[in-house]
Amino acid sequence: MTEIPEHLLKRAAAARAKAAGGAAPADDAAAEAPKADAGDAAPAAVAPAAKAKGPAPLPTLDAEPAKSVPDIAVVAAAKSRKRVPFWAAPVLALLPLWAFIYIFAIRPAPTGETDPLVIGKEVYTANCQSCHQADGSGATTGGSGQQLNDGHAVTTFKDPLAMVHWIAFGATGGARDDGTYGDVDRPGGPMNVGTLGGVMPNFDTTLTPEEIAAVTIFVREEFGGDVYDPEAEQGFTVDGFEADPEGIAKEVEDVIALGEGGDPDLGSVTRAGQ
Repeated sequence: MTEIPEHLLKRAAAARAKAAGGAAPADDAAAEAPKADAGDAAPAAVAPAAKAKGPAPLPTLDAEPAKSVPDIAVVAAAKSRKRVPFWAAPVLALLPLWAFIYIFAIRPAPTGETDPLVIGKEVYTANCQSCHQADGSGATTGGSGQQLNDGHAVTTFKDPLAMVHWIAFGATGGARDDGTYGDVDRPGGPMNVGTLGGVMPNFDTTLTPEEIAAVTIFVREEFGGDVYDPEAEQGFTVDGFEADPEGIAKEVEDVIALGEGGDPDLGSVTRAGQ
């Protein structure tokens, strides 16, 4: 049997101890490393190279950090102001559209320049039609107001300014004390406020002089039928209104200035164009 050299056994034992986490036996430390030849010089320990250092940082000019400058009042107010809520953005975007619709709604409808028939129809539809019916038939077709069509209004008021006075003051200020109104020489006699359940209201404060003039001309020409004669209207016509709307409006103002009463003094009113 071959005998294992003792230094190999010690080296194996040291390796096992090291692997097990233990230290190698002290008496075996010298045997662990092979002996150097006498002629070999031990290599000199090489010192680790010094770590190269970068250049030192340059000193700064500011010894202290810059101080913050307070905002001026306007900037501070802007920063502190609350932001607009997200839901308000579409509302703000729709404001111009709303303004356009509002202005269009309150703006008077086009009146066809100075055409009294256009103006008069608008006034009649808004203020008279509910009682006198759209065609002026009034009580004859179930309305509560007096009949105006088939020349009835022209026959009741031969002078258009007499009709202006009636429209301005209505039954309470335009009728006589006995309740009659209109021309006394009318065929069948003057009209009477007691013949109908509806009462003619006054429009001297709700309609302008131009509107009263226009609705008077509209009713007389539109519903006058064969009875209507432009030559007998003393200039209170479509042509007269278009030629001198201010003069026609002045006539209405003068009639209203006469005040209440069933028989106004229309002879004192200066007619436009005369």
